Amino acid sequence: MKKLDLVLTLEAALLAAVVVLFILFFKGNKGGSSARHIDETDTVGITSVNAVADGTIVYINTDSLFQNYQMAIDLSEELAEKTKKLDAELSNRQKKFQANVTDFQNKAQKGLETRAKLAEMEQQLAVDRDNLLQLNDTYRMQIAEEQAVMQRKVLQALMDYLKEYNHDKGYQFIMGRAFGDNLLFASPGLDVTMSVLEGINARYKVENPPKTAK
Repeated sequence: MKKLDLVLTLEAALLAAVVVLFILFFKGNKGGSSARHIDETDTVGITSVNAVADGTIVYINTDSLFQNYQMAIDLSEELAEKTKKLDAELSNRQKKFQANVTDFQNKAQKGLETRAKLAEMEQQLAVDRDNLLQLNDTYRMQIAEEQAVMQRKVLQALMDYLKEYNHDKGYQFIMGRAFGDNLLFASPGLDVTMSVLEGINARYKVENPPKTAK
């Protein structure tokens, strides 16, 4: 499983918030401040506009973050290794099945077995083929499930860290941004990617010290 797949899926989860931001912002700014009445209950519009004005909205470049977040890298490598092993096992079973098919065809063409025996062999090959297809589906679902769990782990770790990170920052929004998303422009001064990446990697390193060789 390539790391890029993980990056793209995680970006999709974070970038969904961008749409919410635009809705809130334009709701707060619709028609201009002089032409729009804002009563005491219209706190969403006020919060959104003030957040932009005060610089309390920042963003993370999710491309860079997930490509350099050590937890995402480690989990991607683990999943790639599992996928490699399952692929190898499936490949071996496929080769064995193909060898049995070739043997059956050879014996059938040369008349080396009775019709009853050939019918028995053919029936067994059909069973083996169905089992192989089922095994392929099982492995695909297993990898997909493990990938989904991995993605949730990485995303949850990021959200947990951002709560800690934002404790003293006081940002109202921490957005995710990637190439081609809905956030068409953002000031480089609002980019906190490196700050978050440095902190989250440091935290991960403390919680997951390198294993010493025995």
